Parts: sequence; structure tokens; C-alpha cells
Amino acid sequence: MSVVDMNTYKVALVGNPNVGKSVIFGLLTGKYVTVSNYPGTTVEVSRGICKGLDGGIEIVDTPGANSLIPLSEDESVARDMLLEEYKKHIVQVADAKNLRRGLLITSQLAEMGLPVVLVLNMWDELLDRGMNVDVDVLQGILGVPVVKTIATHRVGITALFNAIPVAKVPNLHIDYGSLIEEGISRIHKILQGNTTVNERALAIMLLSGDEALEEKLRHKLADGSLAEIKRIRDGIQSHFSNPLSYVINIRRANFVDTLVDKVTLTLRKEKETHPVVRDIFFYFLVPLVSFFMGYKLTALLMYLISSRLPSGSILTFITPLAVGGISSLWFSLYLYLREFKAKSTIAEVLGRITMHPIAAFPLLIIILWIVYKLVGEFGAGTCVDFFEEKVFGRSLIPSGGFDLSVYIPFIKKTYVFTHVNFQGFNYYFGLLAQKVISKDNIIFDLFLNEQSGLVRVGLTYAIAIVFPIVGFFFLAFGIMEDSGYLPRLAVMVDKIFKRIGLNGKAVLPMVLGLGCDTMATLTTRILNTKKERIIATLLLALAIPCSAQLGVISSVLGRVSGIYFAVYVFVICTQLLFVGYLSSKVLPGTPSDFLMEIPPFRMPKLSNIFIKTFYRVHWFLKEAVPLFMLGTLALFVATKLGALSFAERISAPIVRNFLGLPEETAQGFILGFLRRDYGAVSIFKTLEEKGGSAGIDPKQLLVSLVVITLFIPCLANFFVMIKEQGAKNAFFMFAFILPYSILIGGILRFILQQF
Repeated sequence: MSVVDMNTYKVALVGNPNVGKSVIFGLLTGKYVTVSNYPGTTVEVSRGICKGLDGGIEIVDTPGANSLIPLSEDESVARDMLLEEYKKHIVQVADAKNLRRGLLITSQLAEMGLPVVLVLNMWDELLDRGMNVDVDVLQGILGVPVVKTIATHRVGITALFNAIPVAKVPNLHIDYGSLIEEGISRIHKILQGNTTVNERALAIMLLSGDEALEEKLRHKLADGSLAEIKRIRDGIQSHFSNPLSYVINIRRANFVDTLVDKVTLTLRKEKETHPVVRDIFFYFLVPLVSFFMGYKLTALLMYLISSRLPSGSILTFITPLAVGGISSLWFSLYLYLREFKAKSTIAEVLGRITMHPIAAFPLLIIILWIVYKLVGEFGAGTCVDFFEEKVFGRSLIPSGGFDLSVYIPFIKKTYVFTHVNFQGFNYYFGLLAQKVISKDNIIFDLFLNEQSGLVRVGLTYAIAIVFPIVGFFFLAFGIMEDSGYLPRLAVMVDKIFKRIGLNGKAVLPMVLGLGCDTMATLTTRILNTKKERIIATLLLALAIPCSAQLGVISSVLGRVSGIYFAVYVFVICTQLLFVGYLSSKVLPGTPSDFLMEIPPFRMPKLSNIFIKTFYRVHWFLKEAVPLFMLGTLALFVATKLGALSFAERISAPIVRNFLGLPEETAQGFILGFLRRDYGAVSIFKTLEEKGGSAGIDPKQLLVSLVVITLFIPCLANFFVMIKEQGAKNAFFMFAFILPYSILIGGILRFILQQF
């Protein structure tokens, strides 16, 4: 089988993670895209129509995979889609500068007998590294079309269009040795006539211990066939000290290494950075950034211990400057001696710094601080306030309009251009609704109630509140991802995460959780095992505050004392580690191996970041808005039935007697189920009113904010937990988190009373 009838095939995009597959999918399909879960999984699959091919060919974007012998749900879905019983052409997207990783997939596609077009993407980055691939030789060896592309600049896409109809099966055959080859032949005979795909490929997968494939074949094979396959596998395994899957992978890798050596050429030393740019980087940027890192970290530390220093102490001013100067001098000298004289490129320097055992962690703190400023303060503060109060507003009270102005920081002056007399969408919608029904009507309440209206709360929160937070976070996330920093971060935290039953890959949803836990819960599907996904979902719901909540908490505790914020961070972090460790011991299942390639550090492409941010925000709103609306509807019903008032009355004695807080704060905890930051604000205002002239009790404030952070997830996040992990697991998590958060609050109250 070499060329398939154009009218009867589909095109499947296949490739490793982070090779530009999604960009090529967008170029092939344009706007004709649908996204849905693959049957039986929570992994999303994109499908679209490529109108440039014979009037319209369906393009299916498979999840990124490092192997077609799956170790994760993503890889399992990719493999299963290739085994589906329809004719298909494969567009395999590979990273041109990491040909070895791509050809490992190509060899498996060859074993499956699938026609392939090999796309060598990011060709410019390959050349920038002083390397080249002899495409003619590679094409001759494989016997398939090989296309060079730079997808972000649309280079090579026309050649790809022309190559898809003439895709061919790769001319590759790997000899796994006499023992394994004999086993493949025996299993081949058992499978013959029972499948519609290449039996050799299935035999290799079964010898590698692919349990998911065994389950799929169970109903197709005669009784005893799977038992016979297992006996064959065990017989071969007895001759090897390493697992059979490892032996197969090593022999495949050796074959691919030989192939890569034949087609890879070294043209020259990697392109050097221009001398002027190098001088600016080493003599100006490095001292400036290292001074800022030392100064800012010391300033944060001084802020945390400010309550222990005399008021107006000169130490709070002198110490950060001194530490900043020392760090600037040491780091500049270190990089000059180690990197400048070696003529390292700026990308190489940054790549090594982000994984340096000492410098990487202060850099991480600074990066998280910048992300917090962008997302937590500007996105969740300034932008959310503007959208919520001015653009959407209230349903019965005009917002008062807003000014179009510009603030010039150098002269600290704001120039107002004009006043926009816009009273808010909700207000105008409310006026329109009142022309038809009374504002006391239940239908008006259903849509425009200030506490639980579908439009006033559900739609407003989903767009006016979540959209700015998610948008700015995805922007920051895209920069970290496109630069190559996120994989490095995953490697840095892998050892810590292994203690809590996860691996370094889990840092991605955890970092996303600092933007929005609802969004982050959706991304736990990237984790390899069900156990890891449950642990990550639990920790996100329990101990990862979203940016809106964290912004309120840091602001509130900052008014009291930095030391209380430090205690807050310590308590939350210890609970994350403790519950994660406990879950890893209690939940059944084994942890997965951590496999992640470290790409070269590079300058992010803004166009690529904006495109990815747009599609991710679109995806999130598509997923989240219906859940916000459903959650708001549930809240409306619960309010009308008196369930929330009942819950408040029931919880008041616990709040008063066990947590030592005013009964009125129970309302804040209930409100936190709708919006965590609103719950924190409500509790703060209650404690402020109760404190009166004596001021707020900082110990009560700390206890309440720890509890509201650990407290049950917000309504939208809870519905996503049900969607991703099933109702049973979601309710079990809910049932654990509710009493646990109160227990930790009570223990913290007892400890604070001793001081």
C-alpha cells in the first residue's frame, strides 16, 4: 500500500509534543475546526476540513506522543486513532533539530504500514544551530515525501499540500534480534485475520506489554489467544535482564541513531551572537537583572520580617541595595569568566542559568513575581474591576461610565481625553427586561439577580472576571512555554513532585492553577496515569489559590504584617506537600516515568504566542462558560430553596467555637463557593467591622484566610472536577476537603493562641 484513493482517506497529524503540530493544523484547516473528546477519554481531539485538498479532506490532530506504545492517555489516544479502521494519510510533524526523536515515531508508523509525509518543522532553528539534514538522502532512505517547513512563517506549507496526496509507507525494517523476531512471527500468526491493521506492529506492541491494546483485542481473538501471547512474551522475557519493552526501545533507538548519522551534517559552529549585542547583554543586562533579583528578593524578605524591625529602620533600605550590589557583582563576574570568554550565545547562557542549581530558584521566584504582577494585580485587579464594574455593571444601578485616560508615570499625572457615558451591559439589559416583566418577577431574578442571576453572575463572572485573568495568564504561560522555560521548570521540581505521587510534568497544571483552578483542572489530562490526575485535581482544589484570591489575600495580609503572609504561605505549602504525600500512599496505582525533552532556550515568537493565547482562551471559555452558567443556576435554585441559609446556620457554631471566628464569617465561606476572592473579601470586612476601633485581629484573619484557601473549590471548578474525574471521585474530594480545611484552621488557631 503506497498511495490511497484521495476520495476515501483522512489525514492524521502525528508528532511529538511541542513540534509545531497545532500551528500546521491551523494552517491546513483555517477556521473549519471542531474540538471534542475522544470516545471513552477526557483527551480532546481537534478535527477540521482542509479545503485545499480535493474539495475537502478531514484533518484529525492527534495528541502529542513520544511513542506509539503508550505511557499516557494522550499517547494511548494517538495510537488508537491510528489503529481505527479507515484509510488515512499521516502527516508526521518532527522537530528538524531533533530528528532522532521524530524518526522513532516514523519507524513505528512504518511498522503499522501507514502512508506518511514527514514534515521537518522549525527548519530555521536547525540552521541556526549550525546543523543541516540532507533531505534528498533521507527521502531516498525512507521512500516518503519529506518537506521542510517553518510553520510560524508559513514557509513550506504549499509543498506540504502537494505532498499529502502522494504519501507512502516508509521503507524501514528494524531487526529486533532472533528471539524477539521469532516471538513477533508467532504472535503475528495468532493475530492473522483478526485485525485490519499491520499484525507486525501489533505484535511488537503486545511484546512491549501494551495492556490497553490487549483489552481492545480481547473480544476479537479466540479464547486462550491472549494467554498464549502472554506465554510467548514471558518466554522471551526470561532471556533478558531488562524489561522487554526496554530492549525493543533500545534496538529501535540504535537503528534510528544509525539513520540520523547518515543524513545529519554539521555545517558550522552555531551562529554567534553579534558582538555589540553580547556586550549589551553581559555588561548591562546581566548586572542590571542580577541586581534587581538580589534587591527584590531581599526586599521581600525584609517585608516579611518588617514587624520585627524598628519603625523606619534604615536596614529596610540599605540591606536590599547591598545584597543587590553583591549579587550583581558576583553573577556578572561568574558569567563573564564562564560564558563570555567561551563565546557562548545568549540563548545558551539563558538555557544554562534556568537550570543552574543556585541561580534557577531565585530566577523562578522573580518570574512568578512578575507573573503575579501581570495576572494577579493587573489582570485580576485593574482589568477585572474595569470589566465587572464599568463594562458589565449591575442590573439595577448605573455604573456611572468611565474615563478614557492615560497615566504618565514620569510626571505622575493622568490625562483624561473624554468621558464615556456607558452604564454597563447588565444595566441596559435590566432596563430592557423591565419593559416586559417586573423586577420582582422570578424570571427577572433568574437572569439578573445580583447574587445568582444567570446573566448578572454566571455570564458576567465567566467573561468579565475569568476572561482577563485567563487571557493574561495564558499570555505569560505562552512566553514561558515558547522560550523553553517550562520544560526546565518541570525538571527542576521533578524530585519534589515525586514525593507527592506526581512528576515534573505536573508543574504545568499547578502553575496554571495560579491563574485559574478551573482552567488548570482541565489540563490535568496531560498527566500519564489516573492516580496522578486525581492527586493533581485534589491539590488544585485544596491548596492552589487562583490569582484573584491570592491577590486579595496578599493585599489583606499585607495591611497587617508581612510575617503573617509568610506564615500563610508556609501553611498552604506544607498542606500541599502533606496531602499530596498522603494521597500518593493511599491511592492505588504506580507512578509514571518522567520523560521530557529539554528544548533549546530561544526568543519567543510573539505571533505564535498571541495565536496560542487566542485559541487557548477560546477553548477555555467554550469549556468554562457553560459550567459557570450551570453552577449559577444551581446556586439560584439553592438560594430559593433556602439551602444556603441552612448551610450558614449549621456552620455558624463550628465557625464560632472551633475556629474562633465571628458567626458572620460563615457567610464568607459560603460565598467562597461561588467566588473564592469574594469570600476572602467578605471575611475581611466582617472581621474589620467586629474589630471596631481596636482594629482587626491578625490571628483571626490568618486562620480565616487559610481556611478559605483550603476550603471547598468554587462551583465552576467543582463542575469541572465532575467532568474530568467523574461524580464519585469529585464528591469524595469534596467530602475530604470540607472537614480537612476546618480541621487545619482549628489546629492553626490553637497554635496561634500559644503565642
